[in-house]
Amino acid sequence: MKYRDWILPYVKQYKYRLSGILLLSLLTIGSACALLFTSGYLISKSSLRPDNILLVYVPIVLVRTFGIGRSVFRYSERLVSHDWILRVLANMRSRLYQLIEPHIIRDSVQFKTGEVLGVLAEDIEALQDLYLRTILPAAAAILIYIFSVIALGYFSASFAILMAVYLFILVIAMPLFSMLHVRAAHQAYKQQKDTLYQHVTDAVLGISDWILSGQKKRFFQSYAKLEESLDKKEGHTKEWTYYREFIAQIIVAAMIVTAIVFSSLLFQQHQIPGVFIAAFVLVIFPLSEAVVPVANALEKWPRYEESLKRIIELENMLLVEETASQPLECVPDAVSIKAENLSFKYGDSDKDVLQDITLSVKQGKKIAIIGKSGAGKTTLLKLFQGIASPTKGTITINEIPIDLMKNDFPKLISVLNQNPYLFNTSVANNLLLAKEDATTEEVYSVMKQVKLHELIKSLPEGYQTSMEETGQRFSGGERHRIALARILLQNTPIVMLDEPTVGLDSITERALLATIFETLKGKTLIWITHHLVGMEQMDEILFMQNGQITMRGTHQELLESNEHYRKLYELDRPSI
Repeated sequence: MKYRDWILPYVKQYKYRLSGILLLSLLTIGSACALLFTSGYLISKSSLRPDNILLVYVPIVLVRTFGIGRSVFRYSERLVSHDWILRVLANMRSRLYQLIEPHIIRDSVQFKTGEVLGVLAEDIEALQDLYLRTILPAAAAILIYIFSVIALGYFSASFAILMAVYLFILVIAMPLFSMLHVRAAHQAYKQQKDTLYQHVTDAVLGISDWILSGQKKRFFQSYAKLEESLDKKEGHTKEWTYYREFIAQIIVAAMIVTAIVFSSLLFQQHQIPGVFIAAFVLVIFPLSEAVVPVANALEKWPRYEESLKRIIELENMLLVEETASQPLECVPDAVSIKAENLSFKYGDSDKDVLQDITLSVKQGKKIAIIGKSGAGKTTLLKLFQGIASPTKGTITINEIPIDLMKNDFPKLISVLNQNPYLFNTSVANNLLLAKEDATTEEVYSVMKQVKLHELIKSLPEGYQTSMEETGQRFSGGERHRIALARILLQNTPIVMLDEPTVGLDSITERALLATIFETLKGKTLIWITHHLVGMEQMDEILFMQNGQITMRGTHQELLESNEHYRKLYELDRPSI
């Protein structure tokens, strides 16, 4: 595992900040220990009628100093550590987003939406906790452990060795044992939680279908069952935490008893004044507060480990694809797509969705792919878009394998589908999504081509008019035209149409198709459709059935030679 690639770079990048955080942490714990030590000394000294008022006054000042210092150092440590971790999180999220963004559509077969959300949200948050709640406290505890043993060794070597054993159990032995104990339980918990994420994501995306089908109750029952199982697993982990905390408190009690016994012996042997007995005992309390939480911090390592594993697996897969890709220096004037002996099936299914498809689409050619639902039309389009990879056969763009061209798809291919997504922002921003640096003249030009410029300009806010959620400010035909304008602004040599007229009335459908054919002249068109309206505009028509091309030819050829096509065309033509 390349865990260090997601941990050490940020340690090195912010090493001075980290050093400052550790120093502030040590000063915080040191001030707490000094506060209790001085308080114990002050209490004991005050009870013995001191010979000089300064013997009491100085400790009083020190108590105030250490009390204020502890608060100041703690606040400063929290401020600096959170400032540092926010910088680290920003870098991590940027790094992960830059990896995912070019691939997210193509990799939807390998990565489900819930999994990607889990990586972007929970797993990155876990790395934040790894630094704040594990690495920094553990490092500070180890330093405190070393300094404490050295300080106690100044008074008594045997006392220091015995306390070193206690601290070793609290700082090293118990955290390691706790981590190993929790690892297996957490792996099962994490897997089930991922399942819950996917379940919820699937339910949210399909909430309308759950409600309309009357299965809302069943969904809540299945969700409650998953939640109950998760709660049980979490309960087992909490039980272990209670036992571990109890053992830690027993060890702390043993440290207090040992401090009382040894300090008393040292006093009897005239090695320390009697006023130090209470000081030695009280200092155990802040010391234990610094080292006892280490077990709880290291216990969470399996969670971080799982998150790191998921992030690294995602990173490795995307980097392999990115390394294999050969970016274009410039977009060629002519782009051709060729599929040879293409077959595809989903997962472990034995049934081929596509079987032995051979197809060549040259620059400027317009082809239509028609057929019933389930014939394989959309799957073929996904293969051409690089969203999925063929089981057999090859797809090339200008004789280059499609896998080596994926990073250049936005320059080569644009897609107009049946439900183009329009964002809840202005018309201008929705258009600029295709070309961020487009000029006002370019935006106006494409909107004039789709015959919407005058409509948008007539609105009170013009091109700053909000589209509202999913573009509901405009009608279905207008939304499709805005999406078409976005494609024109993107200006790719290949345009794929995935049933863009579904849901439109016949008049709007014909008007939109006329605009599409007019504005996309000279571009390569691959059109997936159920309807036969507009077939006379196509250079070639492919009819698919059961994953195979069963009929192909021009519109006129099929009308003359194929009775089945002629009947379909007569039935599907809208009356004028």
